[in-house]
Amino acid sequence: MRAAPARPKDEAPSRALKVFGSLLAPTTVLTALLFYFGVRHATFFCEWFGVHYSVLGLSAPDYLIRSADGMFVPLTVLSAAGLAALWGYRLLHSVLAPKMWRVLARRAVPVLVAFGLVFLLLGLSGLAVPLLLYEVPGLPGVCVALGVISFPLAERLHATVAGRHATGVVPVVQWTFTFVLASIGLFWAVNDYSAAVGEARGYEYQTKLGTMPRTVVFSTKDIAFHGPGVTMTACTAADSSYRFRYDGLVLVVQSGGQSLLLPREWNRRDGAALVLPRSNDVRLEFSRAEAERDGSC
Repeated sequence: MRAAPARPKDEAPSRALKVFGSLLAPTTVLTALLFYFGVRHATFFCEWFGVHYSVLGLSAPDYLIRSADGMFVPLTVLSAAGLAALWGYRLLHSVLAPKMWRVLARRAVPVLVAFGLVFLLLGLSGLAVPLLLYEVPGLPGVCVALGVISFPLAERLHATVAGRHATGVVPVVQWTFTFVLASIGLFWAVNDYSAAVGEARGYEYQTKLGTMPRTVVFSTKDIAFHGPGVTMTACTAADSSYRFRYDGLVLVVQSGGQSLLLPREWNRRDGAALVLPRSNDVRLEFSRAEAERDGSC
C-alpha cells in the first residue's frame, strides 16, 4: 500500500512570530521600551510629592532600573499564565483519547470566540471610559491582548479538528497582525501598571518617612524652607563654614546633581518638597532615624 501523504503543517504562527520578533529584536527597540516604562514610573513617583520628574535630571540607568519595578509583576504573571495554558493543552492532548480530544476541541472553539469578544469589549470599554477600570491598572490592555489572540487560536483549533491547515501568505499576515495588536495591548497594560507602581512607591515613601535615615542640610545661605517638623538653626560660631542648619528632612532621590528632600512629617495636603542642587554651598549629613545627634552646628 502506498503511504498516505503527510499532512502539511501549519507554520503560519511560527513564521509570523519570526517576522514580528525581527522587528523587536534590536537592542535599541527594547531599551527604548524599558526607558519609556521607567519614565512613566518616575513621572508618577515624583508627581506624588508634587515634583516634576524632569527637574531631577534622572539618568538613563535610573529609568532602566525603575522600569524593572513596573515590569516584574506583569512579566511574571504573563509567563506563568502562558506556561500553565501550554502545559494544560499538552496534558489534555496526551491523556484524552483522540475521539474525546476532538469533541473537547470542537466545543472549545465557540468558548474561545465568546471569551475573545468579552475580553475585547471589556478592554475597549476601558479605552472609551478610562475611569471604568481605573482601580485595576493594566486590566484593559491585558483584556485587549487576550481578546485579539483568542480568535486566531479558535480558528487554528477548528482547523486542527477538521484536518485542514491553511497555507500561503494570508495566515502569516493574519498572525503577524495578531502579534502586533496583542503587543499593543500588553504595552498598554505595562504602561498603566508602571504608572500605578510609581504612584504606589510614592505612597510607600510617605508612610516610611518617619523611619527613614535623617538628613541634615548645612548651607552657607538661608534657603528659607519651611515645613512640618523642619527646624532652622543659625550657626553663630565664627569658624563655621555653613551659617544655617536644617533638621527634620529626609532624602528621597539624588540624581543629576539634584537632591529631592521631604520633611519627615510631610503630607500631600499642604506639604512642600525641597530640591537642592549639588554645590559647595550645601552639605548633607545622614544618620539613622533612631540615632541621637547633637543639634548644634
